[in-house]
Amino acid sequence: MEPGEAPHLHGVAREATGLLVAAGRSELDGPPPPLSAFVPKLLGHDAYVAEDKASGTPAGFALGLDLGDLYWLAELAVHPAHGRRGVGTALLRAVTERARWSFHRALGLSTYETVPFNAPFYAARGFVKVLRKDLSALLEERLLRETPPGADPADRVVMIRWL
Repeated sequence: MEPGEAPHLHGVAREATGLLVAAGRSELDGPPPPLSAFVPKLLGHDAYVAEDKASGTPAGFALGLDLGDLYWLAELAVHPAHGRRGVGTALLRAVTERARWSFHRALGLSTYETVPFNAPFYAARGFVKVLRKDLSALLEERLLRETPPGADPADRVVMIRWL
């Protein structure tokens, strides 16, 4: 992430959320969090940015977090104009390489289980679902923390990819 990119990344997040709303996640349909709430989220994570080659503006981003043996993918967002072009896969690859470089045992995330471009996307890239009954306290906490207000945590799943 470069200085000054936060407003662009905020826009990417807003547009990517629109895809989730269109996929039936109505609890996300509302005003986006203000930039002032988004910036601390960026600063509290390792940020990875994919840029559009023509314009030099962000096409997508990922946020990662070191949780000890586990590296956590807290968010992956791709602007719809850049969807289905490998941007999400490239960002996931960058996050995975960072996790390997830091000798993490696994990469984890929480996501919507039934949204076609969420859990199935990660499953196709080697992630496996962790059954709710098998979640550690840490993973349960991450799942609940990342469940948007108004959403049912049962609609979300934790997935792990061993490295």
